[in-house]
Amino acid sequence: MKTFAALIRRYVLATAAIVLLVGGLLVGQIFYVGFKSNAVDATGYRVGALADALKQTETGLQWGREHTPAEWMQGYAWAMVLDDNGNVIWQQDLPQKLNHRYTASEVAVFSHWYLADYPVQCWAADYGLFVVAEPVGTCWKYNIDMKQKMIIMLAKSIQPTMVELLLVVLGCCLFFSWRGSKSLQNVTAGLDTLAQGGTVSLPAAGFAGELAQKLNETSEQLRRRNEIIARRDTARTEWIAGVSHDIRTPLALILGWAEQLQRDATLPAAAKQKAGGICTQCEKIRSLIEDLNLTSKLQYGAQPLRRRSTQAGPFLRRVVAAFCENPLAARCTLDCSITPAVETAILHADAALLTRALENVLQNAVRHNAGPITLAFHADADETTLHLTIQDDGTGYPQSVLAVLNGEPEGENAPHILGLHVVEQIINAHGGSVQFVNRDPHGAKVMMQLPLAKDENEK
Repeated sequence: MKTFAALIRRYVLATAAIVLLVGGLLVGQIFYVGFKSNAVDATGYRVGALADALKQTETGLQWGREHTPAEWMQGYAWAMVLDDNGNVIWQQDLPQKLNHRYTASEVAVFSHWYLADYPVQCWAADYGLFVVAEPVGTCWKYNIDMKQKMIIMLAKSIQPTMVELLLVVLGCCLFFSWRGSKSLQNVTAGLDTLAQGGTVSLPAAGFAGELAQKLNETSEQLRRRNEIIARRDTARTEWIAGVSHDIRTPLALILGWAEQLQRDATLPAAAKQKAGGICTQCEKIRSLIEDLNLTSKLQYGAQPLRRRSTQAGPFLRRVVAAFCENPLAARCTLDCSITPAVETAILHADAALLTRALENVLQNAVRHNAGPITLAFHADADETTLHLTIQDDGTGYPQSVLAVLNGEPEGENAPHILGLHVVEQIINAHGGSVQFVNRDPHGAKVMMQLPLAKDENEK
């Protein structure tokens, strides 16, 4: 309906503009013609001015000496004066055939504009009837007489005619607007469908037929491209999952043998230390494989979110307690603070994935600092959001790592941030956000925001 209203408004305004433009042009043309007519008439004197300039002198009728006879007659062919008996008592350039006495009937005839094909004008003066003629062919030979009543009726009929014409134009505009609106509504709906990732098949006919056809072609191209991308992503995910599975088997064997060597009492201490190093590196490789497999699934939508309503307070305490049981916890001091608001907060989330994200942040802080550090885990909540902050007093993130985390293009020597990238993916998948910053004067800080469920029954 908004589209229809916009089209109606557009057509109405366009119609009004056209009507005003045409009306303005007509008025302008009338003024222009009147101006040109006045300009033409201004080249010579009006018949009244000529008649008044003709004065009675001792030698007869003469024009004033301020102009020559030729100047007085500019634009006219000839002039004469008749007395009451029709005799020519004065003339200027009067043709010989017209220089004679005129009867009353003849005067009555030529006083209606023409004498021997000359357009003439008459002016009654004290000295007689002043007659001046324009050149032959300069005026219409026929004049139209119209009663005043007819002129008034004609003027009154113009207004309703213009109103009717305007209504017809508006009606046509509304009709075509309605037809165009229906076609455009289909196109708009098709665009919305495409924006949501669907396909469209619109009828390629009517007002927007060409546009609908182009939209159908675009939809088909997008469908084919999405199929190719989906197959490629599926193949990539399956390949990564297959490689991860193939690596896990020999990795488990290596880890098992290293653990056996650690427990072998016959081995010297140095060999047991090397076996412990092998176990540590195997655990890192296994963690990397799991992160790689998980980030691939999250990126290509192959990892489903098993959301459940979970109390935030007990959930976070379990995560912290599990970390404290990790051998890495021996290399740090952990300070955990959870506000009372978190205890009643409800998360609608995949607990396993969130646990993985928090573990990655905690373990990353310990692994990338050589000496013992202090970890601070703080949780707070408002009506809509859970706020988590994990910070340490270590060396902080390298600038190259922060650059990649902030979205800068990765170069050839881009740092390894797979674990932190998994954290971003998991938090974003839950509709949250995460920030990685350095503390002043030293240390790293991770700030996470997660949306809370509206109530405990949200599924």
